[in-house]
Amino acid sequence: MVYRAAGGGTAYPTAFGAESGVAAETVAVANVNVIGKADLTTQGTIGGLQVKTCNPGKQAPQNEFSVAVNPANPLNLVAGANDYRLYESSENRYDGSGGFYRSIDGGKKWTAGYLPGLVRGNSVAPGIYQSAGDPAVAAGPNNVFWYANIVFNRPPGARPAARPTEEANGIAVSRSSDGGATWVTSFVDQSPAGGTVFNDKEWIAAHPKNPLVAYVTWTKFTGGSSRLVYSGTTNGGSTWTAAAPITSRASNQGSVGWVGADGRLHVVWETYGFSRNSVAYAVRSGSKFGATRLLATIDDVPSPFEWAGSTGFRTNSFPAFALDGSILHVVWPNSNGVDADVLYICSTDAGSTWSTPVAIVDDLSDQFFPWVAARDGVVAVSYLDHNGETGSSYHASMVTSADGGATWSMPIRLSTKSSDPSAGNLFKYPDCIPSFIGDYTGIALGADRRAHPFWMDIRVGNSPGDPVSRADQDPYTASVVISQ
Repeated sequence: MVYRAAGGGTAYPTAFGAESGVAAETVAVANVNVIGKADLTTQGTIGGLQVKTCNPGKQAPQNEFSVAVNPANPLNLVAGANDYRLYESSENRYDGSGGFYRSIDGGKKWTAGYLPGLVRGNSVAPGIYQSAGDPAVAAGPNNVFWYANIVFNRPPGARPAARPTEEANGIAVSRSSDGGATWVTSFVDQSPAGGTVFNDKEWIAAHPKNPLVAYVTWTKFTGGSSRLVYSGTTNGGSTWTAAAPITSRASNQGSVGWVGADGRLHVVWETYGFSRNSVAYAVRSGSKFGATRLLATIDDVPSPFEWAGSTGFRTNSFPAFALDGSILHVVWPNSNGVDADVLYICSTDAGSTWSTPVAIVDDLSDQFFPWVAARDGVVAVSYLDHNGETGSSYHASMVTSADGGATWSMPIRLSTKSSDPSAGNLFKYPDCIPSFIGDYTGIALGADRRAHPFWMDIRVGNSPGDPVSRADQDPYTASVVISQ
C-alpha cells in the first residue's frame, strides 16, 4: 500500500507482516504508572511567597523519557525523565531535574529519585544549575548505567526573542555501578554565563564490553550554527575528552549514538539543508569520524501538532536509532502530505549500505515521537498515536519485528486510556498553555524478549481523586513479550 502525498511530504511503500502475531489495536498489556503518588508538591506558599504555577491543584509533571535494561539482568531497568518535582527558589517555581526510576522486577514496581549534583533544588545533593533535562540513559556491562542531561540556568525575566548571550549551561553525565541504585555525577562540558554557546540535545552511548567507556553526543548552538560534537571517557567519567566535531555540516540536531562490540561509535541525527532535511549518519573508527552520509530525506511533521478543535503541542522529526550486532535500525516520524507516518530504514552490514525507507505504521492518522529498541533479531518500535482519537488526544502504540526488521506486526495499542494534552500540565508561565509533552518517548528490550515502552500519559485518573482538571503528565510503561 502506498499513500499519495498531497504536497509537503513524500509517500513511501508500507512494510507489514504478522511475525509477532499481535492483533491490530488490541489492548493486551497492563499499564504501570511509574511515579504513582510520588509527584505531590507544595503549591501554596514557600518562604512567604506564593509559588508561581500554571497548574494549581495538579501534581508535578514528568515528560520526555529514556529507558535502558541491564544486559545481564532483564529484571533491572533504569529510566529517566524531565522531572518537575523540585522547587527552585530563585525562580519561585518548580523546574526540571534529572529524575531517575529504577525497577528490579522487570518493570512491575519502581522507585524514584533525583540524580545528584545537577540542580540547586536537590537539597540532598545540590548542583549549581536551576534546571536539567533531555534525559538519556544507556546500560553497560557489570551493572553499569549511564545517564546524561543538559544543565542550565534560565534568563531572568521574560525570555527575549533573540538572546545575544546565554546563561550558564553544560552537559552532565551520572554513572551508576550498582544497577541504578546510587549515582556519581561528572561534567562533560560547561559554558559560562555571558557566552554565546548553548549545549543541547545530548545523548549517551555505553560501550557494551568495557564498563568504564562511554560517549556523549550533543549539539552546540552558537549564533546561526548548530554544530554536532562528541566527547568520551575511558575511566568511568572521571575525565572527559574535549568536545570534537562529528560532522562539518553546520545545522544539526537530535543525535543518538550506539557503540558496537568492536568499539566503533555510530551516530544518527537530523541535519538541515537549503533544499531538504535528512537522516544523517557517521561512524567513528579509530580517533575520528568518517564522512557524513545522508541516508534519507526527512519531511518534518508539523510543529506544533494542531488537530481539528485541539490545542497544539510541539513535535519534531528527529530519528531514533538502535544497534543489534551489525544491524542498525533507524525510525523517524515523517509527513506524507496528509498525515505523519513512522518510517524505517536499516543496515545489515554495520552501516556500509542502507535500505530504502518504508512505512511501518501508515494508517490515515498521525503517529509521532517513535523510539526503537533491538536485540537478538527482535525489533520493537513504540510511538504516540492519534488513530481513532478526537481533539488533541493520543495513545501509545507499538509494532514489532521478530526477523530483524524484514517484516512487521500490526500495531498493538499500549495505553489502556487515552491522553489529552489540553487536560494536562500547562507550561510557559505566565502564558500557561498546553504546549509541551516532551520531545521523545523511550523503549528498551531485554534478553527475555520483553519490551518496555515508556510514554507521556495524561489520562484522567492518574492522580488521587483526579477529575479532568487534575490530570497531569506521568511516566507510564508496560511489559510486552515479543513472541517468535
